[in-house]
Parts: sequence; structure tokens; C-alpha cells
Amino acid sequence: MERRQGTDEQKGEKKRHAFLKKKDIFLFFFLPLLGIIIIFFFLSLINRAFIRNKVEDLVKEQLRATAEILKVNISHFLSDNYSYEEIFRFYAGEENIYYMALLDDQKKILGWHSRFEGYLPLSKKDIGVKDSWTIDSPAGKIFNIFTSFQASDARTYQIYLGYSLESLEEMNIHSRRNFFILFGLIIGIGIIFFFGIYQLQNHYRQKEKEAETERREKERYKEISAFTSGVAHEIKNPLNSLALLFELLAKKMPNEFEQEISSGRSEVQKIARVIDHFSASLKPLDLKKDRISLKGLMADIQGSTFKDDIVIDYEEEGKIVFFADKGLLSQALLNLLQNSLEATNEGEIQVQAKKHKKKILITVKDNGKGMSEEEVQHIFDPFYSNKKDGMGIGLYLTKKIIEAHEGKIECKSRLGRGTSFFIQMPGG
Repeated sequence: MERRQGTDEQKGEKKRHAFLKKKDIFLFFFLPLLGIIIIFFFLSLINRAFIRNKVEDLVKEQLRATAEILKVNISHFLSDNYSYEEIFRFYAGEENIYYMALLDDQKKILGWHSRFEGYLPLSKKDIGVKDSWTIDSPAGKIFNIFTSFQASDARTYQIYLGYSLESLEEMNIHSRRNFFILFGLIIGIGIIFFFGIYQLQNHYRQKEKEAETERREKERYKEISAFTSGVAHEIKNPLNSLALLFELLAKKMPNEFEQEISSGRSEVQKIARVIDHFSASLKPLDLKKDRISLKGLMADIQGSTFKDDIVIDYEEEGKIVFFADKGLLSQALLNLLQNSLEATNEGEIQVQAKKHKKKILITVKDNGKGMSEEEVQHIFDPFYSNKKDGMGIGLYLTKKIIEAHEGKIECKSRLGRGTSFFIQMPGG
């Protein structure tokens, strides 16, 4: 009961650890990135507002200076007896002056000019209350100045000017567009960075999961290896004694018992072969690599193992030569071919091989009865077999030999549509 409780606590701890890992990427990468974006956004808004206000102040100071110059010039024009129409006609060509008006000391309009199609946006409530203000118009923002001056004839005049802030507005629009472009780039880079970190985290977790699966597989293999070695050792001695006993019986017993003794001796030999297969599957592989031709290797397997009525349809794209342990690789391919031939009644299998970059791809395909998804998942497990007399060693050894060559093997099968084995070997 205590052991079960400890196991549950370990599982719970692993789940919490996995959950924290999922939160880590959000807490340590996404939230800081979001915070940086928000801070940048508000700081940029404050900075842009500050710069805009400062620029507007500078522009307005410059326009006030321009208004002072205009007052001097208009004063001279009045001294030279220019009419109001002539004065305004003279300044009508100024691009930035949208409208202007000359008033007497009683705030009566003496003359005016406007680019607003005869419209002068002058309100009596603004006169005398403030000397400058800004209005919105169809032409954009207009900066208004209302100021007085004294002409040479000692008369007091008041001048009302409207300057276009179009260039300032264009600068603000350009600044705002650049801000959003930069802000979008930062968000884009941040998303790409966050996605990269997320992918890296997923890759790390996948590798960690694979390492954990491999560790469990190794532990399971060690347990099976220790158990099998112990069983093999315990069985070997009495089995040898039993074989000697059958030899002795063959010499001592009458001839009418010869068939029974031969059958018993055959069963003992079968048990010995099973133990040898199990022992061989547990031994580490010692590769002795030589330069071999895959086509030649397949010809040796076909000529020495299979009968003439069994057809192996072998196709090869280009000459495939690589370094491998010829004996072990022959055993691996032989196991696959025998497995495929046992699955089909037609006695024909297809083997295709080709080079792809630095890899050799080998496909062994049959059109037999196929396997279910559950069988495919366990097809390479040690001591697993879906055959009546199978020991589950052949395909396990095949996978072990391929992986010892730093290769990979996969199986795909569907019930009623055959089975295919895909081998990927280095050395292309």
C-alpha cells in the first residue's frame, strides 16, 4: 500500500513538473516580451507627443516672428498710401498664409483675403481673449495670430493671420506611420522569437520524452536479459544431462523404441536451439565492417537460402556500395525476407534500394495478409510474435542490427493489403 502511494506521488510530481514546464515558457518568455512591447508602445506615444508639442511650439514661434515682419511691412505699405486691396493682393501668393485681415482699433474689418473661397474664420469671442489659437479646417490645422501694431500716422491697427500647419501635419503622419511600422516589426520579431523558443522547448521536451522511453526500454531489456540468462543457465545443465540420457537409451534400448527415443532427442535439440536464440539475442553486437555491394549481398541470400521457385524481385537505383558487417546485415535482411514470405502465399516479395543524399533507403514489401495497428506497434519487441511457432526474436534482432549500424527501420502494414519494411542506412 505504501509502495502504491509512493508511486502515485511520483506520478503526481512528474505531472506537476511537466505542467510547470509548460508555464515556464509563458512566464519567462511571453510575459516579458509582452511587457517590453507595452512599455515600448507607451514610451513611444509619450515621446512622440513630447516631440510633436516641441515642434509645434517652434513652428508657432517662427510664425509669430513672421507676423512681426508682416506688421512692419504692412505699416510701410500704409505709409506709402497703398490701398487695403493692393496690400492683400501682394500677400495673396504666400503659400502658408491661408487668410489675413486688417482691422482698426475698433475691431472693424478694413480689408481681408482668404483662400477659403471667401470665408474668413474670425470670431469676435476670440478677439482680445487670446493672441493665438489653432483651428481645424478642411485644409488641416490652421494657426491663428491676432496682434496689433501702430502705423506711422499714429493710428492703431490690428492684424489677423491664419497660417497652415500642413507641413507639420505631414511630419506627424510620417512619424506616426514610422512608429506603427517599427512597432509592427518589433511585434513580428517578438512573435518569431517566441515561436522559436516554443519550438525549441517542444523539441527539448520531445527529446526528454524519447530519452525517458529509451531509459525504460533499457531497464526492461536488462530485466529480460537477466531473467533469460538465468533461465538459460539453469536449463542448460539438466538439458545436457537429458541429451546424454537419450544417447545412452539409444544404445541400450531395443530397436522398437528407436522412434520414441529419436523424437525425444529431437525435442531436446529444439529446446537447445531456442535457448541459443535467446542467448544470442542478448549478446552485444560486435560489428566488423567491410565494403559490400548490396546487389551482391542480395544475390548471396537468394542463392544460398531460398529455393528457385521463390522469387525475390530486387530493384536498385544506381550501384549501392557501403560499409557494413556482411554477416549481421545478411541475417537482418534474411529475417525480413522470411517474415515477408511467411505472410504471403504467392512466394514473391519486392525489394527496392536507392541512394538519397548520404543515406541508403531499402524497402522490403509483400502483398500478404498484413497486420493490425497493435501488431505493428509491437512487431520489433523482443519475444513478441503473432505466429504459432514464432519466438519473437527475428525482427527484434533485425532492428538491433540495423540500429547498431546507426540506421533506422520502420514497419507499415494494413490488414489485407500487405506489409512494408523501410530501412534507412548511412553511407550513401
